[in-house]
Amino acid sequence: MLDQTIIRVCLIIGSLVTAVYVLMRVRRAKVQIEDTIFWLLFSVVLLVLAIFPGIAYWASNLLGFQSPINFVYIVIIFLLLAKQFFLSIRISQLDSRLRILTEQVALDREKVEREKLDL
Repeated sequence: MLDQTIIRVCLIIGSLVTAVYVLMRVRRAKVQIEDTIFWLLFSVVLLVLAIFPGIAYWASNLLGFQSPINFVYIVIIFLLLAKQFFLSIRISQLDSRLRILTEQVALDREKVEREKLDL
């Protein structure tokens, strides 16, 4: 029983620290809105699972987990993997844009050099 209490306290503290940190970064305009929404929702999910452990018990019984904490770990891992996946997509898109922009800049410079030579 003590282990469950410690885990609940850790989840509450972790979610509150995450929320406070994200809100501080928002105030300094260092975080994009999409990321802010994700991290705030992430901290809310942790807080809900800590305050209402019955959700974790119900879901772990439904999905066949031996322990509710295993369900909590799976939720955390799933959310972080989803975030990583979407970040990977965003980086891939930015890399593609950078490559196109680099090619365009090179073509523009070449055009300027040709115009200088023609003069």
